[in-house]
Amino acid sequence: MKVEVRNGKIVIDGYVNAVERTSKVLCDTRGQFVERIRSGVFQRALEKAENVLVLLNHERDRELADTKSGKAKLYEDNIGLRAIVEVEDPEVIQKAKDNKLRGWSFGFLCNKEDRKVNDDGIEERIVRDLDLLEVSIIDDRKYPAYIGTSIEMRDDQVKLIEYRGEESQTIDIRQETKEEPEQHADKEVVKIDYSDYEERLRKIREEK
Repeated sequence: MKVEVRNGKIVIDGYVNAVERTSKVLCDTRGQFVERIRSGVFQRALEKAENVLVLLNHERDRELADTKSGKAKLYEDNIGLRAIVEVEDPEVIQKAKDNKLRGWSFGFLCNKEDRKVNDDGIEERIVRDLDLLEVSIIDDRKYPAYIGTSIEMRDDQVKLIEYRGEESQTIDIRQETKEEPEQHADKEVVKIDYSDYEERLRKIREEK
């Protein structure tokens, strides 16, 4: 997660979730399982969504940005779902400066999936289609990253909303200087390391 502090706002850039990557062990009503979201699933979800909100900690009364206004840009690349979000909320700006933003999470409805039992006895769930309901920025109040479910009424039907999130291992904070408004001096900078994602993608391509 990269956070750039500008005049009165911040721009947060990072990966919400990686595609074609097996998750850590999760748990639902069926028991333990691992999960993998197929490549292209997020892009198709974005294409059919009229608007995707960016929230703080999945709280609907804390809307920070949205795709319709252009303050949030979401797209899928060869790593996964990437978000570039412009935030003007004072609390979130201060938490960014205090290094209290922990990562990303997202809420979704699973429309199509495959399940199989792997050699280790753990069931694997492969998500082939979903509706992306919202993306959330997670702060220190939901540390570690939030994973869970909720049951809600949508389209006059009871549906299971699922949430997935991961803590960002590195945070890169960049502070704009007053003396040189067009230049950016690093403040508490830790380089973002996507080598793990890239190595997993390389292995997936080799397996194909």
